[in-house]
Amino acid sequence: MSDTWSANATLTRRAVWEDLTGASFSVVGLGKSGVAAANALVARGADVLCVDDAPEAKLAAAIGQLDRRVAVHAGDPQGPVGRRGDLFVVSPGVMPHSRRFGEIRGLATAILSEIELFYRLDRAANGGLGHPIVAISGTDGKTTTTLWAAHLLRQAGHEVIVGGNIGDPLCGFLGKLGSDAVVVAEVSAFQLYTCSLFRPRSAVVTNIAADHTDWFAGDFDAYVRTKVAVAAQMGPGDAFAINGDDPELADHRSALGDRRLAWQVFTTQGVPDRGLGFDGDRLWWCPGDRAAIELARAADLGCEGKHPIVGTHNVENALAATALALGLGADLNAIRSGLRTFSLPSHRIEPAGTIGAVRFVDDSKATNPHAAIAGLRAMSPAPGEKLVWIGGGSEKEADFAEVGAVVGELATAAVLIGQTADRMAACLPAGLAVEKAATLQEAVARAWQLAQPAGVVLLSPACASFDMFSGYAQRGEVFQAAVAALKAAVEPGAR
Repeated sequence: MSDTWSANATLTRRAVWEDLTGASFSVVGLGKSGVAAANALVARGADVLCVDDAPEAKLAAAIGQLDRRVAVHAGDPQGPVGRRGDLFVVSPGVMPHSRRFGEIRGLATAILSEIELFYRLDRAANGGLGHPIVAISGTDGKTTTTLWAAHLLRQAGHEVIVGGNIGDPLCGFLGKLGSDAVVVAEVSAFQLYTCSLFRPRSAVVTNIAADHTDWFAGDFDAYVRTKVAVAAQMGPGDAFAINGDDPELADHRSALGDRRLAWQVFTTQGVPDRGLGFDGDRLWWCPGDRAAIELARAADLGCEGKHPIVGTHNVENALAATALALGLGADLNAIRSGLRTFSLPSHRIEPAGTIGAVRFVDDSKATNPHAAIAGLRAMSPAPGEKLVWIGGGSEKEADFAEVGAVVGELATAAVLIGQTADRMAACLPAGLAVEKAATLQEAVARAWQLAQPAGVVLLSPACASFDMFSGYAQRGEVFQAAVAALKAAVEPGAR
């Protein structure tokens, strides 16, 4: 065995990585996380090779951000994906059932994700303890819960950085964190799949719905197991919360009873004996050893932010974020304040304007059926108001049967766009008024007409956006611009 291979094998057994002299790494994928990982590794003495199948010309910006000591091999999809015996840091874009991942398995001493790398490198800080990590896993609500938890912790006086699956890669923060900093990370199943020692101090699984199971070759059980793996290394002193209403998580909740991990459920179906709950009006925390503690009224969520935060799914997000903050010992008054003052990120049940007596709501972030159902159920049309749904987008082979049934139950009409329009139309009830539009601008105009004389137009597409837009954010921006343009056309004197 070579000295390098021996150094790599030794490293895999260590939880704290500091001096990496003599170790060698192959970093697969030159996205933001790959660049951050490579630079962090070479700064600690490692020999680093970055590999990306894209042509070097397309990677110029990423290569320009690399430390000059990092070697690069690009533009050769049939060539080697790295060096035999290396430790591999693999992009989430490389699916486990892909040919490239199979090649990596044959070469690697070990495979890890960028968040696992951060955890091991950060452990060298703060006297070998690292910084507390708050981790958010699940299908829907991760980003809102992540940002809300960060807000609650800031209200409680913590220095907080946010990263992982949103924002900046965690490795980019190495060496820049104060001794009292808390790391709040949204973590995806793709990142968790190649974690082995990653241990958050406080973590949550928001929910489970069918999304991105193509990454697991259609194996839904593998997808669920990987989401819950956020708690795999947690133990005494750590706090874990899990959705008590999600049937896909029932077996995992039962298994938690056999571990020495402090865990609790959160639920919107009542107030549990231990955990966090909702009675239909107020949010509560039940510590289990004393009486229930009131947190907030649902009507007050976000009331001091950009706009009130509505919908049962956002009550779930608030409860999950509260559980995470409690796991780090946040003060209850700070939590109560943070529940009132938080503002949702854009394109999540965001008011997008009013034309006459018709309100428009931008929920472009609803990129799968489960999220769209939450958006639909969050709408509360006043008596006499109509609800017109705009859905459709790029094809992910999702099952639209359930969202079709909910649209039929709640909406008076639907306007469909994108690749999935025909397949989605087939899942809607026969008696529902259904139209198709070639553009989102056309959909907005037609939905406004269908909502007359008073109603709500909801963009909650149940699909990704890549058939027509660069992402859900651009889709939401186009929607809001279309509403503004229509308002200017039909109410020329309005502002």
